[in-house]
Amino acid sequence: MSITAFSLNEIGGRKNVEDAIMPKSFNAQQPKLFIVCDGVGGSSFGEVASELATKSYYEKFATANIQSESEFKNLLNESLKLFQQRVANFIEENPSAASTSTTLTLLALSNNKAYLAWCGDSKIFHLRNGIPVYKTQDHSLVAELVAQGVITEAEAESHPQRNIITRSLNANTKNTDVSTMILTDVQKEDWFLLCTDGLMEQFTESMFPAILGKFNANTNYSELIDKICYGKTKDNYSMYLVHINDAPAKGKSKTTFLLLALLILSAGGWFAYSQWFNTSEAATSPIEEPEVKSIMMEKPSNTDTSVSDSSKTIVKDSIK
Repeated sequence: MSITAFSLNEIGGRKNVEDAIMPKSFNAQQPKLFIVCDGVGGSSFGEVASELATKSYYEKFATANIQSESEFKNLLNESLKLFQQRVANFIEENPSAASTSTTLTLLALSNNKAYLAWCGDSKIFHLRNGIPVYKTQDHSLVAELVAQGVITEAEAESHPQRNIITRSLNANTKNTDVSTMILTDVQKEDWFLLCTDGLMEQFTESMFPAILGKFNANTNYSELIDKICYGKTKDNYSMYLVHINDAPAKGKSKTTFLLLALLILSAGGWFAYSQWFNTSEAATSPIEEPEVKSIMMEKPSNTDTSVSDSSKTIVKDSIK
């Protein structure tokens, strides 16, 4: 699978950057692994939590060749454990950071599948022709209200409690607090977008079809999206935008192999039958030499061929 990746990690209207991304920049020799986190802000060391999270998850996933859902979840569990160990060490030296936490989005492309994980209100989109074919559901109060039919998605964008998230990565997060999805239908020309909520202030879903409808190899999408957000976004804004340049057609190689095998077996069976038939016919024909008796050859025998109880509701920094 060949890909092209674009990234942003910008300060926006904040005084410091609490978002973090990994890798810091992507090249083709690196694993197809992308992580974007948004530290829960203010005085709670959100920038520390996001940095520890991106590094911890990247460290565990970077050398992995994921073959199954169980392997994926084991890696997530190991990553969370490593993150929490590092957070505990930081809190021991900085007691005022006891509530430090961050959101998480993770994309790992392995064996023609997309492995997704998220926690909080940072988002992952899978796009085809600029239209979302899959998107993650936020762990937030307004997302729950939308799911219950209390408010619409349009109302959620300006809801006064839109900054309240119901899950995040912190010292008390459980493995089950991190949601996962495995996408098997990954096609050439698809996009994946991982982003913090700051990016969505200006780069909204309504813009996706026009900007991400068709890939242009001459376009720097980092610069294009930065121009949309720069000077207007009140929050930090960060992303990884991944384009699938080439992906094997689903099941093509396996199907081709099976058809070829059937053709070979059929041809071999017909050849064997023809040889036996010709030999048998020759053996049963009368031999004209008078002193030689007819010989009958024997026929050869056939061969069988949500929300965790342990998670505290967290209010992200009020500047949104």
